[in-house]
Amino acid sequence: MYFYYLTRPLQLRTREQSKYLPAAAKPGAPAATEVYVAAQREVKLIHQAVRQTYPDTPPGDTLRLLAPAMQGLLPGVPPRLGAEEGLATNGKVQADCLAGQLQALRAAQPDRQHFRLLLVNGFGANLGDNLVGLTAFRHVLPVLQAHLPDFSVDVLLGWHGHDELAYQFRGLQGVDTVHTQGLTLAELGRYQALFDTSNLIEAPRYGELPMVDWYLWWMGVDYCAIAPEAKRNMLALRDADRGVIAARLAQIEAGPRILINPSASVPLRSMPGPALHRLVVRILSDWPTAQIVLVQSFDVEHPRIHALDDVVNTPGRLAALTAAVDALIGVDTYTQHLADATATPAVTICTTMGAELFPYYPLQAIQLLPRAAALAGWGRPKVPDAEWHGMAADYALAWQELEPGILLETLRRVMARKAADPEAWAPRFRSVRAAAAVVSPLRRREDPLAGVLDEVLSDLVAQVLRAGDTVVHLGPGEGVVTLGLAQAVGHHGRLIAIEPRRVLHQQLCARLAEAGCGWAEVHFAFPDGEGLALREIQALRTMDEYRPLMFANSRQPEPVVCWPLDTLNLAVCALLVIYSPLALCSVLEGARDTLVRLRPVVLIGVLEQAEFEAFESWLTALDYRVRILLIGPAAQAEKQPRYGILVAEPVAGRLAC
Repeated sequence: MYFYYLTRPLQLRTREQSKYLPAAAKPGAPAATEVYVAAQREVKLIHQAVRQTYPDTPPGDTLRLLAPAMQGLLPGVPPRLGAEEGLATNGKVQADCLAGQLQALRAAQPDRQHFRLLLVNGFGANLGDNLVGLTAFRHVLPVLQAHLPDFSVDVLLGWHGHDELAYQFRGLQGVDTVHTQGLTLAELGRYQALFDTSNLIEAPRYGELPMVDWYLWWMGVDYCAIAPEAKRNMLALRDADRGVIAARLAQIEAGPRILINPSASVPLRSMPGPALHRLVVRILSDWPTAQIVLVQSFDVEHPRIHALDDVVNTPGRLAALTAAVDALIGVDTYTQHLADATATPAVTICTTMGAELFPYYPLQAIQLLPRAAALAGWGRPKVPDAEWHGMAADYALAWQELEPGILLETLRRVMARKAADPEAWAPRFRSVRAAAAVVSPLRRREDPLAGVLDEVLSDLVAQVLRAGDTVVHLGPGEGVVTLGLAQAVGHHGRLIAIEPRRVLHQQLCARLAEAGCGWAEVHFAFPDGEGLALREIQALRTMDEYRPLMFANSRQPEPVVCWPLDTLNLAVCALLVIYSPLALCSVLEGARDTLVRLRPVVLIGVLEQAEFEAFESWLTALDYRVRILLIGPAAQAEKQPRYGILVAEPVAGRLAC
């Protein structure tokens, strides 16, 4: 992972998305909301934006990258999972280390029922890497399911000119949210653990194992225990892309349609123009029925050469094209991994890696570039531009030595393998139609204390409230019990609810509106203080595990308006209910005038034992009779906290004994 913060504000904007980055208030000590985990390509975009926005200032004065040694000191960074954690702990990696790490994670938080994990950097920045990584991820999921009671995985991708990476993750089992912008350190704190594939080409054993095996090893799963046929890729295709490609290919005459893809993400693995020209000419002469399909313009016109660069302008359409053609000749790039998922016979020309790294693609043959192992780029998937310029001539000579006839002969053999038993080679497509119906779950944990509190309130309502009464509920949460209060006072009565936790306030409003409780008033505020004020509180996220009486479960701040209950200057009030986490003396102080004038019955809970005396003394001074119902564990009271629910009625009140 890469962490950074800014000393000057900056606006990032691309055609697809934008992001405002505030400056750290104290550059020497940035807050958790001002330190970011970089998404893919984010730092590069920031460098460009800094040069444009502050041209007279060195970029390093604005963008501050945190050194790896400092990253370990940052608060709230979750533990890492997989081989990386094993290497950091003792320099050794067990073949199935993920299982033990999850057991330790579970033991450290025995009460937690839902674990939120983060996959940093996806499976790299390239489409092919992610297609293979998702294959490995399908075998990580059963391990997570076996050792965690419930979980979800968020994915941090980045700033790409297309949506294809995110599309492949959406709707996948176990995946919840796909982020395309960096998270703050405060947001990172919501996760219990993470996998990190940042800078993966420099990670241990990268390039020594087949890609799918490396991903399994890096995530802590024993790749030797998984059958080869289970290491085949799957692909999600859009129906719209398939339709566009089908319509275009329908215009091509009959004959085997051979897709040639000469381009990789770097020139080291790409086929140069002269080699492409020789290959095309050889196919035209040796294969009279073949139709050549290209995804870029070509300098030779021929009725059997079809350049589809006008329609194949997204990765999704390239995937649809790969699925629709009869065979592929390409280089070590995305289409190589697509062809496995689409069961398209393929010949892949490799310039930097041997065939032993691609053992699980049965309809694919690997052809090494002549003298590839002796060239300077062997074993390196990419090299710096300056270094490439020094080796480009050697690779051009090697490409001249590649015999196109060998490629055609090899391709025919692979095509014959599929033709011999076509039913055995069905494409492996994955539907994402369910993704549109995915609703963010509310991960509410049951709380025995909250259950008792609700029961006590229900009994109190039966004794105190009548139709037409006014009742106040401070801190009602999502409003399960609050709805009962509204129904108890009826449409001639009045319910006033004040809730400072934004997402719970939204749920409360929705619940009351759906029930038709138009007489209910719901305020988004914190009911304390001496007047109108603005305060920052930590946020509660219902997508993460939470309890009803919990104030926050993240370090992310949110603004909320504060004003005391007395501000409303109510005319009547029969019952005042204060729920944790608003069971605070300051909240009660903000209702002093209401208590003195209107003498409502008061219920406050849940209180810790150390708070009993302060609340009892405060209310007794206002001429209230106070009772406290003790709840929680009775045994070993000296070791475990005891809790209570306070009920106060004005002297000469109306409660039954």
